[in-house]
Amino acid sequence: MFPTYPNIPIGFQPGKPTVWGFNTQIEESQVKGATQIFYVDSGHPGALDGHPGTDPNYPLATIQELIDRSTGASVVTPALGNYDVIYVTGDVTESVVLGDTSDMPTYVSIVGGGTAPHSPTWTAATAAGTALTINQEGWTVEGFTFEVGAAGTAIQLREVPASDLSAYKTTIRNCKFDGLWGGLYGVDFAGAPHRVVIENCEFLEFRRGDSSAFAIMVTDSTHTNPYECKILGNLFWENENHIGSLGAIRGFNVSVFAGNVFYEGELIVATLMLDLRGGSRGNNLVTGNVFCGDYSNVGGYYAHAGTPGMWVGNYAEDLAEAEVADNGFTVAPPA
Repeated sequence: MFPTYPNIPIGFQPGKPTVWGFNTQIEESQVKGATQIFYVDSGHPGALDGHPGTDPNYPLATIQELIDRSTGASVVTPALGNYDVIYVTGDVTESVVLGDTSDMPTYVSIVGGGTAPHSPTWTAATAAGTALTINQEGWTVEGFTFEVGAAGTAIQLREVPASDLSAYKTTIRNCKFDGLWGGLYGVDFAGAPHRVVIENCEFLEFRRGDSSAFAIMVTDSTHTNPYECKILGNLFWENENHIGSLGAIRGFNVSVFAGNVFYEGELIVATLMLDLRGGSRGNNLVTGNVFCGDYSNVGGYYAHAGTPGMWVGNYAEDLAEAEVADNGFTVAPPA
C-alpha cells in the first residue's frame, strides 16, 4: 500500500490543466522513489537544524543544514542520498549552495509544498545574492515562488570544464520567478550546463532600468554552450528581457523552445523576447509558442545567424511579416 505522509498533497494528475508557477503538488512517483524524505519548515515552532529532519513534526529550520551534512567528508547521518526528497513547507530566506559532483548525491528533489497562495517563497540571504546555486547533476526544483532582490538571481546553474561543477540534467518546474522590479536574473546558465529542463514556470518583473535584466540568461559559456535543453510551457511577461545571452558566442544549441508565451509588456516593455543569436552551433527548434508584438529582429526575436534551426508553427500576431502566414503561424525564422 502506498504510504501517506502528513502535509504532502498526493494525487498529481498528469492531465491537470497548466497553471503557471502554482502547482505545488509533489508527484507520487517522487515519493515512491525516495529512500528518504527530509522536511524543512522555518516557520514551524519545533523547527531545529539539530533534528534528523525525517519527521514532519520535527522539521529542519534550513535547507543549507541538510546540504552541509550531506557533503563530502563531513557527512552526518541522516544525510541525503540519491533520489531523496527535500520537502519544504515554510518560506525560505537562504542563499543555498549545493556541493558538486564529487561529494553530493544526484537526482535529489527540492519540492515546495506551501498551503497558502504563492507559498512557499524563497529569497536569497541578501538582496543581490543568489537564492540557489546548483553544482550537481540531476536535481529537481519544484513548487516555489522565488522573490528576487535588487540585482539578485533566483537560480544559478554552474558548469566549469575540468572541475566537479556540473548542473547537468537539472529540472526546474512549476515555479514562479518574481523579479520584484529589481531582480537581475531568474535562471542564470553560468558555464553552459546541458540537458536542462525548465517547464511550466512564470517569469515576471525582472527590471534593472538599463536592459540588463533577463528572465533566463546565458552568462558564461566556457564549456561550449547549453546543449539539448528544453524550455517548455513557460509564461514570460513584464520583463526587461525574456531569454538571451551575454555576447554572440554564448547561447543555446540544439535546444527546444515550445509552448511558451512571450508577452511584449505593458509597464515593463521587453527589449529581447527570444534571442538565440549566441551559441557555437545554434540549430534550435522553436515551435508552438505564442509570440506577441513585432515578430522580427527589431521586435526582439533572433535566430542563430549560421544555423537558424526551425521556427515554424508558432502563433504570431504580426501578420505583416513575410515570415508569418495569413493564419498567424510562423513559417520561417524572424528577420
